[in-house]
Amino acid sequence: MALIRAANKLAEDREPLLTNLREIQATYSGTDERERRLRELDERPNADADAVQELIAQNARVPQNQEDYNRRYDEMVSRYEATKVERVALAAEIRQRGIRRREFERFITTLESLPNEMTDFDEALLGSLVEYLTVYAKDDLRFILPCEVEITA
Repeated sequence: MALIRAANKLAEDREPLLTNLREIQATYSGTDERERRLRELDERPNADADAVQELIAQNARVPQNQEDYNRRYDEMVSRYEATKVERVALAAEIRQRGIRRREFERFITTLESLPNEMTDFDEALLGSLVEYLTVYAKDDLRFILPCEVEITA
């Protein structure tokens, strides 16, 4: 059976693959700098909103050139909107990295527990190893693992 052959190939090449997976996993773990930036971005909208409100209040109290006022207002609102967009994107990236890191952790744990040679089909074990399968022909099956490694069996 192709699934058993693929699992046996995987078990045979396990050690170098585990080494590579741990290195890749480490890249998904490093979110400290992104989380620091996210905290900065969380604080900025309040300051930007306060600055816009102050600008509006000042315009109501003190006569000023309306073209200058409109330009400054548009700049402040643009900065506020850009901050919101950056924050949403950064938060999504941090979440995605966390999801990917956990996927790698599960895959590494499963790969470590894989027997040296499989003789019987184990649906749960193989299901946790294979992200998806592409059938090109009867004898050409490609197993794509969560780490984006492809095994032909």
